[in-house]
Amino acid sequence: MRIAPGVVPSDEELINCYLLKVSMGIPLPWNWMSEKEIYGETADPWEVLQDVHWEDFHSETKFKHVTYVLTKLLRVNGKTRIARRTKSGTWKGQTSGKEIYDESSGNLIGLSRMFTFYKNKPKGRSGEEEEHGHWIMQEFSLAGVCLNFELKFKDYAICRITRMFPKEN
Repeated sequence: MRIAPGVVPSDEELINCYLLKVSMGIPLPWNWMSEKEIYGETADPWEVLQDVHWEDFHSETKFKHVTYVLTKLLRVNGKTRIARRTKSGTWKGQTSGKEIYDESSGNLIGLSRMFTFYKNKPKGRSGEEEEHGHWIMQEFSLAGVCLNFELKFKDYAICRITRMFPKEN
């Protein structure tokens, strides 16, 4: 099942209505997100996400696809650092993180960080990173009061992944 066309959930909705419930083991009445392993040495974004539904958005200069996935965070040696490498590249952080607050209570409920995918360049070759488009990801994770709940699944995040292409004339 997928989200209704044109509907873009707010950051707060992604945390309260989806990620918190999934982390607590509460079944969702319908789930429009695929669960995918986007981190790790097994696959790259274009392989892992080839079967998900993409919402299309257009502008004068760009064409972009947007999808949401639920993913397990891979902790390095079980510590706080997250491994964001893939088979042929890395999701590199672009922001230190934005705090997300519950609108009604004002409590901190989550964090949002922005990442860009960088493909490892083979020696002596350049420009190959454009082969699969430009990938941007916004990762949403639990924080603050949400961590006080009894969580069955602690290391999950929701990722809003955007794949952009320049428009061809």
